[in-house]
This record gives sequence, structure tokens and C-alpha cells, in this order.
Amino acid sequence: MSKQMYHLFFIDDDKDFLRSMNMAVSKRISENEIGMDIQTHFMSNPNEGLAFAKELTEESEKIAVIISDQQMPELTGIELMEQAGEFVPNSFKVLLTGYASLDSAKYAINHRILDQYVSKPIADYDNFLSLVNNAIKTFHFREEKENAEREIRQYVAELEIKNIKIRDMHLAAEKIAYLAQGLRKLDLDEVLDLIITKIPEVFSAKYASLFLLNEEDQSLQLQRSNYLTENYKKLMNEDDQSPMVVALRENRTIVLSEIGESSYDFLNKECLGESCIIIPFLIGGDKNSVDILGNSEGIKGVLNLGNICDMGSLDIISYAASLIRNILGIHILNAQLYQKSQRLALIDGLTGLYNKHVFMEFLKKEYLYSERHGVPFYLSLMDVDDFKAVNDTHGHRIGDEVLAQIGSLCSNLSRKSDVVARYGGEEIAMLINEGGMDEIVAILERIREGIEKNKFPNDIQLGMSIGLSKYCPGDNDSIEKMIDRADSALYKAKAKGKNRVEVLLKDETGRAV
Repeated sequence: MSKQMYHLFFIDDDKDFLRSMNMAVSKRISENEIGMDIQTHFMSNPNEGLAFAKELTEESEKIAVIISDQQMPELTGIELMEQAGEFVPNSFKVLLTGYASLDSAKYAINHRILDQYVSKPIADYDNFLSLVNNAIKTFHFREEKENAEREIRQYVAELEIKNIKIRDMHLAAEKIAYLAQGLRKLDLDEVLDLIITKIPEVFSAKYASLFLLNEEDQSLQLQRSNYLTENYKKLMNEDDQSPMVVALRENRTIVLSEIGESSYDFLNKECLGESCIIIPFLIGGDKNSVDILGNSEGIKGVLNLGNICDMGSLDIISYAASLIRNILGIHILNAQLYQKSQRLALIDGLTGLYNKHVFMEFLKKEYLYSERHGVPFYLSLMDVDDFKAVNDTHGHRIGDEVLAQIGSLCSNLSRKSDVVARYGGEEIAMLINEGGMDEIVAILERIREGIEKNKFPNDIQLGMSIGLSKYCPGDNDSIEKMIDRADSALYKAKAKGKNRVEVLLKDETGRAV
């Protein structure tokens, strides 16, 4: 690497003086103490000297010292120094002047046009050469000082940028932390709604859509959106180049500031504006995240954000997206698990029907409504005929399969308004609050026939005995009496040959019992 060269200019219209100066100083000046290469220039025309100095400066050369005579016909020395100061302010400037111009030289020094003046003619060349070498060293120190100050200014500017970035990251983290508090909901629909409405605000996005992965067919299915109306579904195959499939497949956030220049296959591209952010998330769902029973629970999906008003800093977007990725999956998974636990608390695990505890709560609420409004309702108890023989002959595993199918049949063949529950071992209860007697009996007959005609495992054929009772508000009736009547009707069906529907509304006196 070559050393930096410093240039030294002598400008004087007296060519004889320049020649003598060249012979006297060139060699000795080149042997300077700071180890720089020095190139001297002796010029008799001040304008040409200025032009050449400026040309060197434009080529990033360093003009260390300018020594000029004051009295020149085209340009005075002070005028030359003033013009030179515009493009080489750090150069050490020395004026050679006679006694008559001393006042002008002092004025120029006071106004920082000059650094020093030397009386002419020069009496002691050794002292003059020392002055020139000191001038070179002064310029060198000025350059080092300016470089150091420049580095400090650059460092301060970088610190300011970093501080701004830290501030913006802190603000983003605060927003997302506040958002995470809001996402601590146990209702899945509420969590999904908050994701679609609140997260876009963090990124100044107008449109958002949330897709979750269906593990069964490996497809991304739309869960929520504030601009998509169709029930979109995207298969996770290797050939699909839609950005959300790529983001989830490669597990990386995709930020596109110019959608028009992207080769991705977008969904509803016209709605996304010029920019978009695709944030994939995945929590659990592998061998490292299993519960005590060995079940794997996980959530995978993609949040798409489009029509972004201000993309801002890519670093801040990436940081905010990484925080969003951490909270999305876990909050959706928590809501799903809570929903599942709630369902397990309400639903019989074998038949998929409500359990007896929940059914009794429904019954109590219907009883209170009936008493307030004077509206009757019905209770049916159903029992699978000869079910013990199924377990004894085919085993309890087949028996469980049969019960699971019976639960499904009862659910599918009843109405949405009816409440169906597993009341006991093979006993089903149904709460019916709408319809007349003939309609209700027809529903029960449909269930009975459905079970009678169903193909159960091992060609098992079954019948269902069904009892029905009616609650009579304002007639000294009660839930207990209603259950007893339904139970009596059930045993009546058993006694009459099984696989039939029997109704018991009141006792022999005509009153509800």
C-alpha cells in the first residue's frame, strides 16, 4: 500500500526566485519527519496554480502547504489564499510579503485566511525550511484531527440510528406485549377475531387473513379474514409457490415491499396493495410436545398482512414479526386446548353425546323456563335392548363400538333443538322442547327404526325401547316425577315386547305424577 502524498505549492511571479527556492528546499523538504511523500510545485501564474491545486483536490490529492508572494500582477497573495481556502481549508497557508503589506497580512491572519507570513526577501533559509516542515506537520495534524472528528461524528450518527432503532423496537415490543395480554382469551373465536383486528395495527396493514394447517390433508384453510369472503383452501405441496405456502414450508417470514416485482403466486393479489408481510407460526405437534397420554398437540398456520401504509424499517418489521410468531401459535393452541377440555367436560367420550351431569343442567333450565312461561316440554329415556348379551358374546370392545354408533345415530336422527345425552351405561336421554305429541313420537320412532336397521359390528342386530313423558307446568309437577314417568314408560315398553315407544303423561287420576 503506497503512502499518502502531500503537495506543496510555491507561487510567485518572480521566476528567478522560484528557481532558487526549488534548488534550496526541494530535497530537504522531501526528508520530512512524518514519513510522507512530498511533491513540490513551483508556479509563476497564480490562476494556473489555483486551477492545478483544485484539479489535484478533485482527484483526492492532499494540498498540504501553499506559499505565495503577496505582490503579483494578476492576483494578490491574500486573494489567492482566500480562493484556495474554499476548496482546501486545511492547507497551511504562508504569505511572502514586504514591509509595506504587513498590515494586510496581519488582517488576513486574524480572519483565518492565512496561517503565517514571512518577510521578503528571505534572510535565513534554514529558518524558512524549518517553517515549511512545521507547516507540513501542522497540516498532517489537522488532517488527523479532522479524520478523528469525522469518525466521531459518524459514530455518533450510527449511535443515533441505533438508538432510534432500539426505541422503535421497544415501541413494537410494547404494542405486541399489550396485544399478547389481549390474546390471553380462552374462547377460540375471540382469539381469532383479535388476531385479525389488532395485529394489522402493529404493521399499519389494512388487510389480514389467517390460515391454519389441516394435518389430515396437509392444506391451509382460511379461518379469519377482513377482506376474503370465500372459504379458501391451499394444499401444501412442493410445487405451490404462493408466499404463505412457501413461508410455512420454509419456516421463514416473507416481507415484500414491491408485490408487482415478485414472482410469487398470490391469492387475491389485487387486494394486497404494493407490499405485504407473511408470518408463519408453528407450536408443538411433534414428538417433543406430547402430553402424559402420548397425544401430540400442535398448531401451524400463516398470518398474511397486506395493503401496508408504511413499511418502515425492515429490521423493525422482522423484529416485530418474530415476536408475533412467538405469540400467535401458543395463544391459538391454548384456546383450542381449552375448547377441547370444555368439550370433554360436557361430552361423553364414547358416544359423543352430552353427559348426564350436563343433561340435568339443561333439564333444570327447561323446567324453570316452563314454569315461568307455562310451556310444556318432553323427556324421553331410551334403553338398548339386551345390550348385556352384546358384551357377553362379543366383548366390551365391540360393545363400545356399538354404543359409539348408537350415540351417533341418536344425534343425527334427532333435531338440532333436541338435547341428547348418555344417561347411563346403555341408556340415552332426550330433552324435547318443541313440537306436538305426534311429531315427537315420530322422531322417537325414527330413532328406533334407525337403530333397528343399522348394521352394527359382527352383524349384531339391536332394538331400542323408548319411554316418553311430558312436563305439565302449574300442575304440581316436578322434574323428579317427570323422570319417574319416563322411566315407567320405558319399562312399559320393555314389558310389551321391547323395541317400541311408550308414552306416560299422567297417572290414573289424570294428574301429573
